Amino acid sequence: MSEPGHEIRFEAEVIRFNGPGGWHGVFLPVDAASEVRFFGRATALGAIAVRARIGASDVKTSLFPDKRRDSYLLPLKASLRHSENIGEGDLIKVTLHLDL
Repeated sequence: MSEPGHEIRFEAEVIRFNGPGGWHGVFLPVDAASEVRFFGRATALGAIAVRARIGASDVKTSLFPDKRRDSYLLPLKASLRHSENIGEGDLIKVTLHLDL
């Protein structure tokens, strides 16, 4: 990701959420969440548009605030999980790109 803007790198464990669809995601570590709060541009509902690199995949997505954890959730679509062979409990490396 050689685009202008702010880049954040972290590792996080993939979590599967109960409920319809059983969707998956990762919560940003404390230091990464702090950078997102400082550099990100939130919508009225608090979501922040980002580009994420996970493995060989680049995706446009959004981070969603989680007040209980004082962090952000990065959802992982099924197509991304399948193409990168990602499952519940895996530790993944993520590079986020925030536009400034």
